[in-house]
Amino acid sequence: MDRKSFLTTIGFGVMGFVGSIFGSIGFSSRKSNELCAPSDPSSSTNFGIVTTPSVSDNYQNSIGAAGSLRGTNTYGSMAHPPFFIKEDYTERFYFPPNFSNSKNRTKDFNLNLFPLSVNIAHNVNYQAWTFDGIIPGPILRANLGDKLRIHVKNSSPDPHSLHFHGTHDPMEDGWEPIPAFGERTYTIEAGPVGLHPYHCHVPPLMVHTAKGLYGALLVDPPIKRKPAHEFVMTFSGWDTKGQGKNDFYTWNGIAGIYDRYPMKVPVGERVRFYIQNMMEREPVMTFHLHAQTFDIIRSLGSIVPDGHSDVVTIGQTERVVIEFVLKKKGRYMFHPHQTHMAENGGMGWIVAV
Repeated sequence: MDRKSFLTTIGFGVMGFVGSIFGSIGFSSRKSNELCAPSDPSSSTNFGIVTTPSVSDNYQNSIGAAGSLRGTNTYGSMAHPPFFIKEDYTERFYFPPNFSNSKNRTKDFNLNLFPLSVNIAHNVNYQAWTFDGIIPGPILRANLGDKLRIHVKNSSPDPHSLHFHGTHDPMEDGWEPIPAFGERTYTIEAGPVGLHPYHCHVPPLMVHTAKGLYGALLVDPPIKRKPAHEFVMTFSGWDTKGQGKNDFYTWNGIAGIYDRYPMKVPVGERVRFYIQNMMEREPVMTFHLHAQTFDIIRSLGSIVPDGHSDVVTIGQTERVVIEFVLKKKGRYMFHPHQTHMAENGGMGWIVAV
């Protein structure tokens, strides 16, 4: 055997041995921790193996344009969260079943409004306005008929306001500005049942809302809903270049957050998403779930489904409740079916374990 043939034989033997080791270690079974492995290459996976498809050599530069990481998988978001964002960021958007028989309570909330520089994606810093320093703002939850007193402190050199969707006294509607460094208390009755956006209503409205001044009020029904794992999902668009069009898209304020950190739910148990579209500059987005269909509740005041599909269309400030059960273990992708939105931060995963 000549030297070339010998080296070729040895090389294939070593490759086969190494391949068999990693094959037995990494892919012998689909355990829940493998299903939940991050699809963002900036996050580590077991044994350093990225569990998503590799890309061609054309994309192998380690750091790409703002928001992206070259070398990412070809079946996921092309925009990724900042490195310092951890999985616990998503916890405040998850609600276990929550129900109280008490009626006509008075609930007090305090919101502090101030400007803040925020990171919405990898290498993307944005000069925002915030409620309590977070985007979206705090999730407020109440029962139908509760009296809500919301005290707003405007710690900003600009006028702002707080406007709630839903039914309330027009004197508390929130279109009148709170002056710079001023304060205002709004008093409203919670209703109807469902998800209600709140946002600043000072003109230009597109600017004030798009820069981060929005959140959600969740009003529970007097009759207990079916038990479910509940998530509040706010979709947004971001014009980071000041060109009048969105270039990043986020669920709950961070591009690609559910691509890096998939949601985890038990197989066979009900899941409920409260979804609202707070995107400016584009009139509509859709929510699409892979490999499963869902019940749709569009009507405020109702807990009875009025539709069933695997995709639902949501206009600006519109909201919808969807419910589904994942009956098999696996990774279920979700995203807007507007491709540019999905690829620039709007794609995520739900993992049934």
